[in-house]
Amino acid sequence: QIESSPGPPALLARSPPPVLARMRLDPWAAARAVPDATPRRPLERVPLGASTTPETPEADLGTKHSKTPRDRDLALPARNPLSPRGCQGCQTINVTPPPPPSPALAPAPPPPPPPASCCLATPTVRPHDLAERGTSSSQRSVAPPPCDEAPLERALHRLTLHEPCAALRVVIKPAAAGGGVEVAISPRMAEAGPAALVSSAHLARSALVYEEGGSSGHHYPGGSHPEQPARATALWAELCAEGLAGAALRVPARLATEDEICLVHERSHWRRLEEVVRLEASELRRWCEQQDSLYLNGAGSLTAARLACGSLLALTEEVMAGRARNGLAVVRPPGHHAERHRAMGFCVINSVAAAAAHARAALGARRVLVVDWDIHHGNGIQHIFEEDGSVLYASLHRYGHGFYPGTGGAHAVGEGAGRGFSLNIPWSSAGYGDAEYAAAFERLLMPVAREFAPDLVLVAAGFDAAARDPLGGMEVSPAGYAYMTAQLRSLAAGRLVVALEGGYNLRSISSSAAAVMRVLLGDDPPPLPPAPPCRSAARDILEASR
Repeated sequence: QIESSPGPPALLARSPPPVLARMRLDPWAAARAVPDATPRRPLERVPLGASTTPETPEADLGTKHSKTPRDRDLALPARNPLSPRGCQGCQTINVTPPPPPSPALAPAPPPPPPPASCCLATPTVRPHDLAERGTSSSQRSVAPPPCDEAPLERALHRLTLHEPCAALRVVIKPAAAGGGVEVAISPRMAEAGPAALVSSAHLARSALVYEEGGSSGHHYPGGSHPEQPARATALWAELCAEGLAGAALRVPARLATEDEICLVHERSHWRRLEEVVRLEASELRRWCEQQDSLYLNGAGSLTAARLACGSLLALTEEVMAGRARNGLAVVRPPGHHAERHRAMGFCVINSVAAAAAHARAALGARRVLVVDWDIHHGNGIQHIFEEDGSVLYASLHRYGHGFYPGTGGAHAVGEGAGRGFSLNIPWSSAGYGDAEYAAAFERLLMPVAREFAPDLVLVAAGFDAAARDPLGGMEVSPAGYAYMTAQLRSLAAGRLVVALEGGYNLRSISSSAAAVMRVLLGDDPPPLPPAPPCRSAARDILEASR
């Protein structure tokens, strides 16, 4: 029993079990520590806006005109020692309620609030759901999640309260009594409805879409490849191990229809894909060699691409309908390079572009913001909406020196009715990290996005700008991705859909995606150390702002 009358909640009678003790540790500590085995030259940092002089850009770290890794650092992620698996989180917690105060004694003054560093200063527990939503009962039950995904204590850890602690009592029922969590609220909160206990952002929960083994049919037929099925499975395993998958609404995956795909692709592109996946293996291999950084291995590749697109559309539908507040799509293959008329750059179907078009055509969105933080420019998304003023495309990517795909200069701002609705922030050098991305968001991207006032925000979330990625050559940490997600969460009344694009180091994409999911679930991002951007990044941002 966790009670507070009237001060902050306190665990009574005995010290908490090991799981609760671990919860009180900094959950971001492991995510922040992403060691980089590749030493890099320190970047000279200057305040943004200071005078800069041209300098020779650093040599490209990737293979010219190709998305080929520098190394094969694609190991499976190690389990976070702070993240318990199995059922050890569902143990019984024996606590004793405090004795009632003596009526002869005057009520004591409330204790002073705890310091900001105290784990009880701001309660951060969220149940997986509130049953009988909308009733005026003063007591509601919350069923526990599956033990292998989110232990009971983790479920409590993720409830965000919006009322004084004195109005809440949480009781963890032992397994012998049926298990579960019982949330008792005051009559005043009951009269105000469930929104008084949990904000609408948590009544409409964050959502996840992932199909177990759905992308396994799309794999490189000639051996190892950075764009592999393990990207999705490792990411999903991390979300389950951290208790994040069990805290979100699970959206069923589905296949995209031909009409949905042709919202952003030519019919000829769809028919060509249907034809080539039926070719013999040798003929299909020769056809792929004539394309631009593309592989297919038969009908399984097309099915995986349709599943990735359809799953993202299903998640977007849930968010636009208000059944989910925001969401993360763990899908592959990526899609942001795919043009209207062809597949390229590991991408078969442009799922994020299809989601934006679907939201405009069928879901009531008037303006859609697409933010692409993949290290490669999303040429397909920009070209599809280049003449459309209802979709603002903003991309942060490496540019020049033969870096793939070679598009996305600061001068590319759209055409016709879409002129001014493409915002490219091209990075001229490698080695940029949290300070550079935060400066680009604060000084340029977010002011433009607020003025655009979107009804929906879509993120082409490639994690290949993360530290240790074999293609990106950048240094963004999980905390940096959490910061960018929190910034975008403030737009469009919180309607934010994040879709996996690139990212080829399994440790990096797993920890980075978990950091994003924590923010989607309502956690605050960890603070970034104050630091100005490096000199070349400051020049890049100023050039893009012109």
